[in-house]
Formats: sequence, structure tokens, C-alpha cells
Amino acid sequence: MGQQSPNTSKKQSKAERTAKMAATRERVAAQREQDRKAAKRRSAIIFAASGVAVIALVAGLTAVVMSSNDDGDKKSSATNVIADVKPDPSTKSDIAGVSAYTASQGHIAKPKDVTYKQSPPVGGEHDPVWQNCGIYDSPIPNRNGVHSLEHGTVWITYQSNLPADQLEILKSKVKGKTYMMLSPYDGLDKPVVASAWGLQLKLDNAADPRLDQFIKAYKEGKQTPEPGSPCTGGVGKPTS
Repeated sequence: MGQQSPNTSKKQSKAERTAKMAATRERVAAQREQDRKAAKRRSAIIFAASGVAVIALVAGLTAVVMSSNDDGDKKSSATNVIADVKPDPSTKSDIAGVSAYTASQGHIAKPKDVTYKQSPPVGGEHDPVWQNCGIYDSPIPNRNGVHSLEHGTVWITYQSNLPADQLEILKSKVKGKTYMMLSPYDGLDKPVVASAWGLQLKLDNAADPRLDQFIKAYKEGKQTPEPGSPCTGGVGKPTS
């Protein structure tokens, strides 16, 4: 074969360079397109993750707000204190049906109110002045009654429609006795309820023998926070 002319060699070299440049441009374009698609996928993932995070945050805030609304009546405020009283399953009584609680102490002066979760209350923050022990024909203030519990009183409460014969049984357990208090109470879920500090017994009948057991065990009992404190000289005028 004859030798190629210089012009022919130059044309071939130029064509090769052109082809290589075209190939390079194609590779660069393909790489850019690949990078663009990858970036788009990353953006989509980040956006989705951000959306999940926002949804979780909104859900969390909503739960907090709902919880706050649901528990709005269970939180103290500038004008009202929720008595700190909680069930105490670790404390057991020898008397069947007795419920036990742990209860905080503290004096809350008026005009600030005190709200009790238990009905009737079994302890917690209360008025600085106790209720005088004895028999009452109308409901007494919770905040004063709780202070009497703190001194060792057993407070017997009853439904207003309790039969007269059963009411006489209750009066006989209180009349002339120290650290005993009797009063009607609105909204009781049982006909008779006996309460001492941190302890409560609900009964269907005033003649239930457990009532006497409760009085014997817990009137000025070892659960009393302030034993020896008075049950007279406070507020209220009992009928007897």
C-alpha cells in the first residue's frame, strides 16, 4: 500500500478528535442527567421525610393540647388547688372493701378553692381551720372536713334519702363521741361512706358490721398525720 498524504492524515486526526469530543460530550451529558435524576430522588426523599416529621410534630402537639384540655380540671391554678391524693395499692386493710390513698398535706386559705378527686375526700390540701366534730343535718365544706380527718376524725357521710332507721344507727355511733363526724353528702354512689385520713369504706347499709370495725381501727389511728390535735374549737355548729 502507498503512503497517505499529509493532508489525509490531518483529516483523519481531526475526525478522530471530533469523534472523541462528541463521545465525551455524550458521556458528560449522560452523567449530568444521571446526577440530575439522583438529586431529584434525594429531594423527594428529604421532602417525604420532612413531611413525616411535620406530621409527627403536629400530631404530638395535638396530643398535648388534647391531653391538656382533658386534664384541665385536674390541674391547679391561681384560684384553685387540686388536692394531691392518689390510690395506694401497697397499703392493705384487714377490713374488706377499704380503699387506701396517699394524701398530701397543706393549708389553703380562702378565697382560693380546693378541689378533691374523691367524693367524699380522704385527705389532701385543706382549709387552715378544721370542722368541729359532731352531727350535722346539712353538708359541710370539704376543705374543713378534710382538716378534721388530719386530726384523726372518722367522717361518716350518707345519702340524703337514707331511711330514718339507718340514719339513727349512724347517729348513735357519733353522738357524744370524740373524733367522730356525721353529715349528709350530695352525689354519694353508696348509701353510707366512712372516711379517715387516706382510707375509705363504702357501704350499702348502716348496720354493716364493717363500719364499727373501721371506726375502731382508724379513729385516731396510726394513719393520723396530726394525732392529738383538737376536733373542737374550729368551725361549724353540730346539732349534737
